[in-house]
Amino acid sequence: MSWKKYFTPVNTENQSGSYSPISGGGRPGPARSNYSSYLPDVYAGSPNRIEKYMQYDTMDMDSEVNAALDILAEFCTGKDKENATPFHCFFRTSPTGTETKLLKEALQKWSKTQQFENRIFRIVRNAFKYGDCFFMRDPETKKLLYVDQAKVSKIIVNESEGKLPEQYVIKDINFNFKNLVATTPHGTTNTSPSGTSSFTSGGGFGRGMVGAVGNTPGTRFQNAQNEVTVNAEHIMHISLSEGLDQNYPFGNSLLESVFKVYKQKELLEDAIIIYRIQRAPERRIFYVDVGNMPAHMAMSFVEKVKNEIQQRRIPSSTGGGTSVIDASYNPLSTNED
Repeated sequence: MSWKKYFTPVNTENQSGSYSPISGGGRPGPARSNYSSYLPDVYAGSPNRIEKYMQYDTMDMDSEVNAALDILAEFCTGKDKENATPFHCFFRTSPTGTETKLLKEALQKWSKTQQFENRIFRIVRNAFKYGDCFFMRDPETKKLLYVDQAKVSKIIVNESEGKLPEQYVIKDINFNFKNLVATTPHGTTNTSPSGTSSFTSGGGFGRGMVGAVGNTPGTRFQNAQNEVTVNAEHIMHISLSEGLDQNYPFGNSLLESVFKVYKQKELLEDAIIIYRIQRAPERRIFYVDVGNMPAHMAMSFVEKVKNEIQQRRIPSSTGGGTSVIDASYNPLSTNED
């Protein structure tokens, strides 16, 4: 199937027989050159996508940002009173009692299988925090295993199908079926003795999940070490993206729009701390030990110490080639002394 089934190429020739001046040199116009390829595209998001995830982790350490994400996640993950699950059912028409009962039982069973009662809060919170939340579905048990968004290297989409995601390239796969986690957590390594990913020996996941386009040597589809290509039908991708931004198919975090305000707040807090330390009264109190000096000698000694403090010692080179220390007055306000 090709885009030519739905669209007709525009004739870029004018009356003189030359091609459009946009392309020039007798080459096809931009419409033909950009959209007539049959090869799929590889999307990796913004160039600093992984660095942004670490930036969001740092922002999450702030008490106000942390509380804001908690409030949003709690508001979106409250239990429904009718079915006792985090999901609400809406019907276009009035359902029968049997339909309501069957849907309720199925929804409760599905929520229990996926452990949504304990996981839904963190799932929604991570989606708000990072803009994306990935899960790998077990073909046998249908359980959703969490995939760290930083472990998703790239997404391969089919251009002829309207840029439909076909495959996800994931690295460091290390299944934890007890906690329903599919990737290696941060700070740990996952290298099998043979140097390949443990994905190929992960029980039922080794069948029918690896795509055919992935790992083509010498091309942009080549996988790095510990990377595998998983078919999109086995991936659940929760994304804060409408497809109208440059990060598609990856989403945009809610923290991206408040990063500037967060940095201003952080700098303001540091400035307040520095100001309070610098202007602290204890900083301007000096205790000078005069011992058993007479009163007039003690006062002269204190004045000498005060002059030493109020002068900056600046090394300078004189005409004779010797280095001397010049003393310049420190313009400190007498009201602050």
